Amino acid sequence: MPSTAQENFTIDPMAFRQALGSFATGVTVVTAKSDSEESKNIYVGTTASSFNSVSLDPPLVLWSIDKRARSLPVYENAEYFAVNVLAADQVSLSNHFARQQDDKFAGIEFETGIGGAPLLKGCAARFQCRTCHVYEGGDHLIIVGEVLDFDTSGRKGLMFHSGRYVVSSFHPCNQDAREEADQSPAFVDDYLHYLVGKSFEHIMQKLKVVLREQGLDENEFRVLASLGGVSGCTLEELIHNSILSEDEVNEHLRHLETLGLLKREYTEEETRIHLSEAGEQRLEPMLKAAKSNEADALGVFTAEEARQLKTSLRKLIAWTV
Repeated sequence: MPSTAQENFTIDPMAFRQALGSFATGVTVVTAKSDSEESKNIYVGTTASSFNSVSLDPPLVLWSIDKRARSLPVYENAEYFAVNVLAADQVSLSNHFARQQDDKFAGIEFETGIGGAPLLKGCAARFQCRTCHVYEGGDHLIIVGEVLDFDTSGRKGLMFHSGRYVVSSFHPCNQDAREEADQSPAFVDDYLHYLVGKSFEHIMQKLKVVLREQGLDENEFRVLASLGGVSGCTLEELIHNSILSEDEVNEHLRHLETLGLLKREYTEEETRIHLSEAGEQRLEPMLKAAKSNEADALGVFTAEEARQLKTSLRKLIAWTV
């Protein structure tokens, strides 16, 4: 029998949560389609790390949802749901579905799965399920589903540990965890200029969508971003920070000034260029998108690899200056 001390043990909720965080999990977005005609939004999606396998025969999985969740009635009554296992470069997608908002699927690309459940693109794996059981689990409901179909992409999965996103890597004890031998790639596949340029284009793709929405191009964003968070810049500093020519910077400055996004401060010594209040407001969503985009791009690296990548790029920049 358990001792009296064990029976009277009081659980500290915060300490309990922190202890649970010691267990590394994957990150999923569970989606479903509402069958209610009164539902404001036809689709629901929520970020969940409580996904787990139950049985191989029959193929069963489970996940749990907080009873306070606004989407609880939909999941509780849905005949079908999908578990989208996020890839390491989908941090922004995880954050998006973790936030409360009126329409989580606005601007999100997805396919329609069994029973209408949304299937997100670019995931490490996707499981399409039929709800089998719904159990009480304290302040959560535990939902068990039979897997009707699934697909995998071979992409590295996003993970969560101790309250932070992490990426997985093989333990040194695994002898099979070796990279494939060099296959003598084509010249462009191993050429630094090409690799840097291609990486830049890949990283910029998502950000360009936001820039178009703001009615600005990439170079104008560079100018605004160079002025963000600083007490103004001289023309020379702006040319250096934006990596644009003097003619290009002057052209963009004239356009941005006509939009009311910049202002100039004249002194006897120099002229400094600042963001206006409107410029700061215009830049804010673009910087937010840029940071989110960076988090996705760095999701394929460990924290140390990401730090080393930036250090190496700074060395390369210093060499070329």
